[in-house]
Amino acid sequence: MDPSVREWEGQPVALWEGLWGVPRLEIHERLGSTNDRARALAENGWGVYTTIIADEQTEGRGRSGARWHSAEGAGLWISVLLPAAPAPHLPLLVGLAAAEAIERTCPGLRPRIEWPNDVTLGDRKVAGVLCEGVGGHVVAGVGINLRMPPDGFPADVEARATALDREGVRNPDRAALAGALIAAFRGKLATAGPRLSHQERMAISERDALEGRQVVTAQHGPGRALGVAEDGSLVLERAGGDTVHVRAGRVRPASS
Repeated sequence: MDPSVREWEGQPVALWEGLWGVPRLEIHERLGSTNDRARALAENGWGVYTTIIADEQTEGRGRSGARWHSAEGAGLWISVLLPAAPAPHLPLLVGLAAAEAIERTCPGLRPRIEWPNDVTLGDRKVAGVLCEGVGGHVVAGVGINLRMPPDGFPADVEARATALDREGVRNPDRAALAGALIAAFRGKLATAGPRLSHQERMAISERDALEGRQVVTAQHGPGRALGVAEDGSLVLERAGGDTVHVRAGRVRPASS
């Protein structure tokens, strides 16, 4: 499949490819899933930081197969091949990179992370992450809502979704955001190990949208979120005072 776009955001795609220092950049007007395309390229030998962007996804997905609404021109829908990491906490680092990229390109916003990898503004989700393994790589798919879709968000996500323009950002810059995201990936992965370092845990804690709050978990029921452990699990204090580690399943604030 050839890239369907030769120019993007007013510049040749080759310029962005060189500026971001990626081995291959494909930008499509319309694509089923950027993650699926990135997986195909990985299987054909393309290397780390190969990047796929789509103006619209028709089969975008999030965790557990949930559909990710990816309307034309409404967001940054991007997938990047990352080196395989021996760490279950990689999605947290990808979410942290997305939050930092948003903050860097949208002064005045303070995005937070909702375990395991959603990015929120207030209590509304502005970005999501889906990491999938393929051979010696991980495909990191990130969807960031830049603008409200023309017809609004679907009814099933409207109460919990937001976009950068809804939060006061005028004309969100997709190219700047994509470049900041790729740079943040490089910074995070340069020091990533099999467990979260103290510095990484502190960075996550500073943006943790759940720490100290009452939450409901699919795996262990209700309790109070105490933060993230070295293995990336969510530490949950239950009513009796015992603590357990949440490693899978949905977690939501008790008030949601």
